[in-house]
Amino acid sequence: DLPVTHILLTSRSEEHIRKAMQTEEMRTLVCEIPVRTSGEGVAATISLDGADVDNDIHIFLQHSFTELQSRHPDFPRPSTDQLARLASRAGRRFIVASTMMKFIDDRHNDPRDRLQLMLELTSELLPGTEVYKLYDQILSTCTEPTLAYLHLSVVCALVDPLPMSQISKLLGPSQGRDVERVLVQLRSVIEIPTDSSCPVYISHSSVRDYVSHRSNCSLRQDTTSPHSLLALS
Repeated sequence: DLPVTHILLTSRSEEHIRKAMQTEEMRTLVCEIPVRTSGEGVAATISLDGADVDNDIHIFLQHSFTELQSRHPDFPRPSTDQLARLASRAGRRFIVASTMMKFIDDRHNDPRDRLQLMLELTSELLPGTEVYKLYDQILSTCTEPTLAYLHLSVVCALVDPLPMSQISKLLGPSQGRDVERVLVQLRSVIEIPTDSSCPVYISHSSVRDYVSHRSNCSLRQDTTSPHSLLALS
Protein backbone atom coordinates (compact mmCIF):
# COMPACT_ATOMS: atom_id res chain seq x y z
CA ASP A 1 0.00 0.00 0.00
CA LEU A 2 1.10 3.52 -0.73
CA PRO A 3 1.84 5.66 2.34
CA VAL A 4 -0.51 8.49 3.22
CA THR A 5 1.03 11.76 2.08
CA HIS A 6 0.08 15.23 3.26
CA ILE A 7 1.29 18.29 1.37
CA LEU A 8 1.36 21.61 3.22
CA LEU A 9 1.49 24.79 1.16
CA THR A 10 1.91 28.14 2.89
CA SER A 11 2.10 31.65 1.50
CA ARG A 12 4.92 32.54 3.85
CA SER A 13 7.38 30.82 6.17
CA GLU A 14 5.53 31.36 9.44
CA GLU A 15 7.67 30.84 12.53
CA HIS A 16 5.18 28.61 14.35
CA ILE A 17 4.95 26.31 11.31
CA ARG A 18 8.74 26.00 11.07
CA LYS A 19 9.02 25.23 14.79
CA ALA A 20 6.34 22.55 14.56
CA MET A 21 8.17 20.91 11.65
CA GLN A 22 11.44 20.87 13.59
CA THR A 23 10.13 19.00 16.63
CA GLU A 24 11.58 15.55 17.33
CA GLU A 25 8.37 13.69 16.54
CA MET A 26 7.85 15.54 13.25
CA ARG A 27 11.38 15.68 11.87
CA THR A 28 11.42 12.12 10.54
CA LEU A 29 7.99 12.52 8.95
CA VAL A 30 8.66 15.71 7.00
CA CYS A 31 10.41 15.85 3.66
CA GLU A 32 11.27 19.18 2.08
CA ILE A 33 10.74 19.10 -1.69
CA PRO A 34 13.23 21.29 -3.57
CA VAL A 35 12.01 23.30 -6.55
CA ARG A 36 14.04 23.84 -9.70
CA THR A 37 14.53 27.54 -10.15
CA SER A 38 17.36 27.76 -12.67
CA GLY A 39 19.55 25.53 -14.76
CA GLU A 40 19.09 21.90 -15.67
CA GLY A 41 19.48 19.68 -12.65
CA VAL A 42 19.93 22.64 -10.31
CA ALA A 43 17.49 22.48 -7.43
CA ALA A 44 16.84 25.12 -4.83
CA THR A 45 14.15 25.96 -2.35
CA ILE A 46 12.20 29.08 -3.20
CA SER A 47 12.48 31.51 -0.32
CA LEU A 48 9.60 33.90 0.25
CA ASP A 49 11.95 36.20 2.10
CA GLY A 50 14.78 36.32 -0.41
CA ALA A 51 15.89 37.31 -3.87
CA ASP A 52 13.37 34.96 -5.50
CA VAL A 53 10.53 37.23 -4.38
CA ASP A 54 12.39 40.42 -5.30
CA ASN A 55 12.84 39.13 -8.83
CA ASP A 56 9.23 37.96 -9.14
CA ILE A 57 7.90 41.33 -7.96
CA HIS A 58 10.20 43.11 -10.40
CA ILE A 59 8.82 40.96 -13.25
CA PHE A 60 5.26 41.63 -12.09
CA LEU A 61 5.86 45.39 -12.09
CA GLN A 62 7.44 45.30 -15.54
CA HIS A 63 4.49 43.37 -16.95
CA SER A 64 1.97 45.67 -15.25
CA PHE A 65 3.58 48.81 -16.65
CA THR A 66 3.68 47.24 -20.11
CA GLU A 67 -0.08 46.72 -19.91
CA LEU A 68 -0.54 50.28 -18.67
CA GLN A 69 1.47 51.63 -21.60
CA SER A 70 -0.71 49.69 -24.04
CA ARG A 71 -3.64 51.83 -22.88
CA HIS A 72 -1.63 55.03 -22.29
CA PRO A 73 0.99 55.31 -25.07
CA ASP A 74 2.09 58.67 -23.68
CA PHE A 75 2.94 57.18 -20.29
CA PRO A 76 6.75 57.16 -19.93
CA ARG A 77 8.12 53.74 -19.07
CA PRO A 78 9.58 53.77 -15.53
CA SER A 79 13.35 53.63 -15.41
CA THR A 80 15.27 50.66 -14.05
CA ASP A 81 15.96 52.66 -10.91
CA GLN A 82 12.28 53.51 -10.44
CA LEU A 83 11.26 49.87 -10.86
CA ALA A 84 13.87 48.86 -8.30
CA ARG A 85 12.58 51.50 -5.87
CA LEU A 86 8.99 50.30 -6.28
CA ALA A 87 10.05 46.69 -5.78
CA SER A 88 11.95 47.73 -2.65
CA ARG A 89 8.90 49.55 -1.30
CA ALA A 90 6.84 46.38 -1.76
CA GLY A 91 8.86 44.80 1.04
CA ARG A 92 8.74 41.38 -0.66
CA ARG A 93 4.96 41.35 -0.35
CA PHE A 94 2.93 40.83 -3.50
CA ILE A 95 -0.15 42.43 -1.97
CA VAL A 96 1.81 45.70 -1.66
CA ALA A 97 3.07 45.51 -5.25
CA SER A 98 -0.40 44.63 -6.54
CA THR A 99 -2.08 47.45 -4.60
CA MET A 100 0.51 49.95 -5.80
CA MET A 101 -0.26 49.04 -9.40
CA LYS A 102 -4.03 49.24 -8.82
CA PHE A 103 -3.49 52.70 -7.36
CA ILE A 104 -1.25 53.86 -10.22
CA ASP A 105 -3.43 52.36 -12.94
CA ASP A 106 -6.93 53.05 -11.63
CA ARG A 107 -8.04 54.39 -15.05
CA HIS A 108 -9.52 57.52 -13.49
CA ASN A 109 -6.41 59.52 -12.55
CA ASP A 110 -3.16 60.46 -14.23
CA PRO A 111 -0.86 57.44 -13.74
CA ARG A 112 2.21 59.69 -13.87
CA ASP A 113 1.09 61.59 -10.78
CA ARG A 114 0.22 58.39 -8.97
CA LEU A 115 3.52 56.76 -9.85
CA GLN A 116 5.29 59.72 -8.29
CA LEU A 117 3.28 59.31 -5.08
CA MET A 118 4.33 55.66 -4.86
CA LEU A 119 7.97 56.56 -5.45
CA GLU A 120 7.79 59.00 -2.54
CA LEU A 121 6.91 56.21 -0.11
CA THR A 122 9.82 55.48 2.19
CA SER A 123 11.43 52.06 1.90
CA GLU A 124 12.73 52.21 5.48
CA LEU A 125 9.69 50.62 7.08
CA LEU A 126 9.32 48.01 9.77
CA PRO A 127 8.61 44.55 8.31
CA GLY A 128 4.88 44.05 7.95
CA THR A 129 4.01 47.76 8.03
CA GLU A 130 4.67 48.47 4.35
CA VAL A 131 1.08 47.82 3.36
CA TYR A 132 -0.29 50.08 6.13
CA LYS A 133 1.84 53.00 4.97
CA LEU A 134 0.59 52.33 1.47
CA TYR A 135 -3.01 52.41 2.67
CA ASP A 136 -2.26 55.70 4.46
CA GLN A 137 -1.03 57.15 1.18
CA ILE A 138 -4.09 55.92 -0.71
CA LEU A 139 -6.50 57.37 1.86
CA SER A 140 -4.63 60.68 1.88
CA THR A 141 -5.44 61.15 -1.82
CA CYS A 142 -9.19 60.97 -1.13
CA THR A 143 -11.21 64.18 -1.04
CA GLU A 144 -12.16 63.49 2.58
CA PRO A 145 -9.63 61.06 4.11
CA THR A 146 -11.41 60.90 7.48
CA LEU A 147 -14.73 59.98 5.87
CA ALA A 148 -12.96 57.54 3.55
CA TYR A 149 -11.41 55.78 6.56
CA LEU A 150 -14.80 55.57 8.26
CA HIS A 151 -16.56 54.14 5.21
CA LEU A 152 -13.73 51.69 4.60
CA SER A 153 -14.02 50.60 8.24
CA VAL A 154 -17.74 49.99 7.76
CA VAL A 155 -17.13 47.86 4.67
CA CYS A 156 -14.64 45.79 6.67
CA ALA A 157 -16.98 45.48 9.66
CA LEU A 158 -19.88 44.06 7.67
CA VAL A 159 -20.34 40.33 8.17
CA ASP A 160 -22.11 40.09 4.82
CA PRO A 161 -20.92 42.51 2.10
CA LEU A 162 -23.51 44.96 0.79
CA PRO A 163 -23.90 47.12 -2.32
CA MET A 164 -22.96 50.77 -1.89
CA SER A 165 -26.60 51.89 -2.04
CA GLN A 166 -27.50 49.64 0.90
CA ILE A 167 -24.46 50.78 2.88
CA SER A 168 -25.62 54.36 2.39
CA LYS A 169 -29.13 53.52 3.61
CA LEU A 170 -27.74 51.55 6.53
CA LEU A 171 -25.65 54.49 7.74
CA GLY A 172 -28.43 57.03 7.29
CA PRO A 173 -28.41 60.56 5.84
CA SER A 174 -25.65 61.84 8.12
CA GLN A 175 -22.87 59.23 8.11
CA GLY A 176 -24.06 57.60 4.90
CA ARG A 177 -23.64 60.69 2.78
CA ASP A 178 -21.61 60.32 -0.38
CA VAL A 179 -20.82 56.65 0.21
CA GLU A 180 -20.48 55.96 -3.50
CA ARG A 181 -18.38 59.07 -4.16
CA VAL A 182 -16.04 58.16 -1.31
CA LEU A 183 -15.69 54.44 -1.95
CA VAL A 184 -14.92 54.80 -5.66
CA GLN A 185 -11.80 56.68 -4.60
CA LEU A 186 -10.68 53.49 -2.85
CA ARG A 187 -10.76 51.23 -5.91
CA SER A 188 -7.24 50.04 -5.24
CA VAL A 189 -8.20 48.47 -1.89
CA ILE A 190 -11.83 47.44 -2.44
CA GLU A 191 -13.52 45.61 -5.28
CA ILE A 192 -16.35 47.62 -6.82
CA PRO A 193 -18.43 45.60 -9.30
CA THR A 194 -19.77 47.18 -12.46
CA ASP A 195 -23.24 46.03 -11.42
CA SER A 196 -24.31 48.46 -8.69
CA SER A 197 -26.64 45.86 -7.20
CA CYS A 198 -23.68 43.64 -6.31
CA PRO A 199 -21.81 44.03 -3.01
CA VAL A 200 -18.46 45.74 -2.56
CA TYR A 201 -15.77 43.92 -0.64
CA ILE A 202 -12.17 44.40 0.40
CA SER A 203 -9.45 43.17 -1.93
CA HIS A 204 -7.25 41.68 0.80
CA SER A 205 -7.53 40.73 4.47
CA SER A 206 -4.76 43.21 5.31
CA VAL A 207 -7.28 46.01 4.67
CA ARG A 208 -9.38 44.68 7.55
CA ASP A 209 -6.25 44.42 9.70
CA TYR A 210 -5.42 48.02 8.82
CA VAL A 211 -8.72 49.43 10.08
CA SER A 212 -9.08 47.02 13.01
CA HIS A 213 -6.57 49.01 15.10
CA ARG A 214 -6.49 52.79 14.90
CA SER A 215 -2.75 52.78 15.54
CA ASN A 216 -2.22 51.21 12.10
CA CYS A 217 -3.44 54.41 10.44
CA SER A 218 -1.43 57.60 10.87
CA LEU A 219 -4.15 59.84 9.42
CA ARG A 220 -6.70 61.82 11.38
CA GLN A 221 -9.65 59.56 12.16
CA ASP A 222 -13.27 59.94 13.17
CA THR A 223 -13.74 58.80 16.77
CA THR A 224 -16.93 56.97 15.80
CA SER A 225 -16.59 53.19 15.80
CA PRO A 226 -17.96 51.47 12.67
CA HIS A 227 -19.49 48.79 14.89
CA SER A 228 -21.29 51.49 16.88
CA LEU A 229 -22.63 53.00 13.67
CA LEU A 230 -23.90 49.65 12.48
CA ALA A 231 -25.43 48.86 15.87
CA LEU A 232 -27.33 52.16 15.88
CA SER A 233 -28.47 51.92 12.27
